Amino acid sequence: MCFWAASAKNLCEIEQNRGDKRGKQQMGFGLFKKDRTADTVFTNGNIYTQNRELPWAEAVACRDGKFIYVGNSQEVERYIGPDTYTVDLSGKYVLPGLINTHNHAALRIFEGMYIPVSQTEDLEGVLGVMSDYIFDNPEQEAYFGYGFEEDIVKEMTQKEASEKLDAVSTEKPILLLNSGEDVLWVNNCALEQARAAAQQDGILKMSVSYFMQAVAPFNEEDLQNRVKELASEYSSKGFTSIFNVGAPEFMNNVYQEILLTMYQQETMKQRYFGSLELAGNKVGRLQEAMKKLIQKRTHTTELDDFIHCNILKLTLGQEDVCEEPIAERLQTLLMEASERGFDVHVDALDHEAFIASMEYITAIRNAGYRKNNFIIACDKEFRKKSEGFNLNDMSMENVFFQPSTRWEPANEYAAVEEAKSIEEVLDCFTVDAAESLGIENKLGSIEIGKLADFAVFEKNPFGLVNPMLFKRLLADMTVIAGQVVYDAEEENMQEWYNLMSGIQL
Repeated sequence: MCFWAASAKNLCEIEQNRGDKRGKQQMGFGLFKKDRTADTVFTNGNIYTQNRELPWAEAVACRDGKFIYVGNSQEVERYIGPDTYTVDLSGKYVLPGLINTHNHAALRIFEGMYIPVSQTEDLEGVLGVMSDYIFDNPEQEAYFGYGFEEDIVKEMTQKEASEKLDAVSTEKPILLLNSGEDVLWVNNCALEQARAAAQQDGILKMSVSYFMQAVAPFNEEDLQNRVKELASEYSSKGFTSIFNVGAPEFMNNVYQEILLTMYQQETMKQRYFGSLELAGNKVGRLQEAMKKLIQKRTHTTELDDFIHCNILKLTLGQEDVCEEPIAERLQTLLMEASERGFDVHVDALDHEAFIASMEYITAIRNAGYRKNNFIIACDKEFRKKSEGFNLNDMSMENVFFQPSTRWEPANEYAAVEEAKSIEEVLDCFTVDAAESLGIENKLGSIEIGKLADFAVFEKNPFGLVNPMLFKRLLADMTVIAGQVVYDAEEENMQEWYNLMSGIQL
């Protein structure tokens, strides 16, 4: 999708001609509901709306979290009442709130708090990784590793598996969770600690989640602070919405619980779109997967568009789509998810997985399920290879493509790696992102009736000589639902205050 956009060289001309066109354009946008005063008004800005009928504006008025006026600084005064909060943008540049669709927030807040263990490690390799880490970090009270392949303990009894970890340490708890999150491998110290907690709490059967909480390898206050710091980091880049493209479920659950607390405290700085992530070879328990999806959606249905979870995230490789039993279960799962109205995000790791994903989508569309969205994240070369496969022959309704999300977690700009102009960058972060998430009627552009989310920049984005320089652009302010949630000047003052308060005089 590509809306009209101004380039750096013609922006001046637009500014000169804007006054001549302003009267006709803004009569239509400001004619109705002039008796309604706004909660907040932002005036005297260069507002890039992503709306073809009014590409640029000077002012917006917001009420009840939505835009009620988009137009010029003179007309907006009609919406200013005694209780209206007014912000003078002083000529700064405003973009629709940026939507990050390559986000790994839940993974990032745990960075350095767990020991990554590769699925390719054998038994001795896993024990070696844990031993080395514990030797280098003796101060920790508990050790948690994530990602091992469960087959290495498949033939062991619980006692035998625990004894293997006892050889690494008997003094402190060790927990290892496999990549599928259905096998928790612990030493006897961790087991005894969890059993003692369960006995005290009257728990007869311990879940993985309970076990993790009982042994407590994480500091809850540290995690809460990390979420807040990360939210400020996203705000400084202009992000007002994030889509978490996948993380271990327990990390997602912890992250979402912290967000729920922030929502209740009215301190959220981004809207959150969550997902349930499954690897292709872990879709055997279909009923369990659908139950989790339904629960996640149900728990977020009344949160004022701030926290959502309506997306099934799958990571597929050749081995997943070529083994017939797995392929059949995948299609069944995708069909049921589509029937229930869930959107689907697929990371296709190779060409075979990409082709299979498109064939699944075609089968689902042919079955009559056409309203849910599919996002296919993959290497762009997969889409170019034909080998008898033609995208034009497939059902492409509500199907969107983007670069692979299997990047480093901190790479928040992966979605625009293929962009060739600043206009394409902005499309990726606004209208295209909103459409792929099925929220184009609420976000992605600055229009009357849409949610009042936007970002304010000192520098002109269209003056950038290279589109990739956009990642260096810092926001002065971000606004969600018409309320300022981030102000760079205030953030800097707070950082200075915290620094000075920590200095021992």
